[in-house]
Amino acid sequence: MIFDKLERLSQYKGLNANLDRLIDFTLSQSLYDLKQGKYEIDGENCWLNSNVALLVDGNTLYERHLAYIDLQIPLDEGEIIMVKPVEDMEWPAFEGETGFTQGPNGVRLDFMPGMFAIFFPGDAHNCGISKAGQVQVRKLVGKAKV
Repeated sequence: MIFDKLERLSQYKGLNANLDRLIDFTLSQSLYDLKQGKYEIDGENCWLNSNVALLVDGNTLYERHLAYIDLQIPLDEGEIIMVKPVEDMEWPAFEGETGFTQGPNGVRLDFMPGMFAIFFPGDAHNCGISKAGQVQVRKLVGKAKV
């Protein structure tokens, strides 16, 4: 997992070719002007979604991915994200790319505008936790195939 300021995103290139393409695309855009929807970059290898996600208080639902890296960027008030290593949690069997499980609090990230997070397949992440009673967050979520 990487959690850093958006101004340093380019320094994380070189970890994965698809992530590099996602980073290049993201940095070439005026992020706040992106309309809601999916921006195709390289088919199933990488893309970027601009969306509005609903937030809740006390969310305990973690997710993990098997074949994709997540790049997440908040565009407004942000949210709280909890992170744990996938090995520290019990995961029910699942089919497909994404699995879900309930779990206790992990490391708390105060996810604010001007920041980004990269979640690798070994990072369980619990997104969508309200910071101060807000009910939604406008954010970008990119996917890069491992």
